[in-house]
Amino acid sequence: MKQCTLYVSIGEHQKVLDAIGQAFREQAVETSADGRSVTAVDRRWFGKRSITFNIMREDADPDEFLQMKRGMYGYVYQIETGHEQVKQKLLLQITALNVAVGIVASHELDPKTIESILEMAEAVHGIVFLPNGNTLDSQGRLILSPDGDSELEDFRVTVSSDLIDGHIKPSKSGEERKERSLKLLEERGIPSIRHLPVIVGDEDAVLRTKEEVVQRAIALCLIAVYAGGVTEGGDVQEEREFIEGIIEQYGAASFFTEKEKAFLQDAQPDRTAAIQMVWMYECYWVLLWALGYKEELEFPGQICDVNAAIDVLKQAGDYATFLEGAVLRSKEEILDQADLIYRYDWACVDARIHDRTVAGGLDGGVVMERHRALNWLICYMEDDWDHVQMDT
Repeated sequence: MKQCTLYVSIGEHQKVLDAIGQAFREQAVETSADGRSVTAVDRRWFGKRSITFNIMREDADPDEFLQMKRGMYGYVYQIETGHEQVKQKLLLQITALNVAVGIVASHELDPKTIESILEMAEAVHGIVFLPNGNTLDSQGRLILSPDGDSELEDFRVTVSSDLIDGHIKPSKSGEERKERSLKLLEERGIPSIRHLPVIVGDEDAVLRTKEEVVQRAIALCLIAVYAGGVTEGGDVQEEREFIEGIIEQYGAASFFTEKEKAFLQDAQPDRTAAIQMVWMYECYWVLLWALGYKEELEFPGQICDVNAAIDVLKQAGDYATFLEGAVLRSKEEILDQADLIYRYDWACVDARIHDRTVAGGLDGGVVMERHRALNWLICYMEDDWDHVQMDT
């Protein structure tokens, strides 16, 4: 192994450079003028050995860094493990990362070099990702492997205090909304934590356009209809021909994401993927409410009325009619629901981590899909549909 990556959540980026200098203090260390690269050279009797640290920062390379985090989050998310609490906290840690240090050596990483890398990690509270897919803490202990193994009973998430929801500006509307949500949770006997942050306020929120929401709603409904047919044992070719006819009817070919297109084109759809796509009815249900086709978004204690959901689109008959009949709800209404589902989802995740039934009658699956749809509606982290994050 000649390389690995150190990931950090930190406010003062200079501390990363300082940690490299301290950990490799016995070597000649040079930092580039822009601070993006550091080289440590060990001149021995029988040849020179070097190690290079390539530093990527979220503030300097936001698009590239976001893609990196999405890939890492998706990789960890799909790992099946008996250490669910560790996995959930690692996912939370990933969402808070803002510095990545690619470490490349001219030689195999020997125990002394690895010890120095872990010293760096400890100084900046980082995690180390190895080429084999293993993630280590700063003590060198296995946090999570691709096979779901872990040497930890728990994992402590470390986030620099000045980065906690730093993308969200404090606002009166956000704080007031949080208080209203907490009161509702208390009335319904649902656990909550006061230090869970606010979401974006009315002053700074940007919602999806009516056209975006309409197109996403149509795509979600059609992908769920197709997936439902597949999971119920229907002939894949017949199900595809059927849904292609409806896609043409609504002019919806361009409405699907890359992931959805791949699913629609798969000659032998994976059953697990199909079941996940059936869950898109719950997301579609939220968008029907956001478009004014549903008067109320009821408590997420049971799955939606699938037949009623399909009927809304069926009765419209085409894209133009569905678009014309839609009236996008106010920013305040959508943010109210987004804040509430954020806190509902925390209660569900907390119950899952501690292996207990969530109080208050919440359905964890319904809550998660509503959280996905509402975060997309409020452009959370500016993620596209395939990469919507549902932090709790």
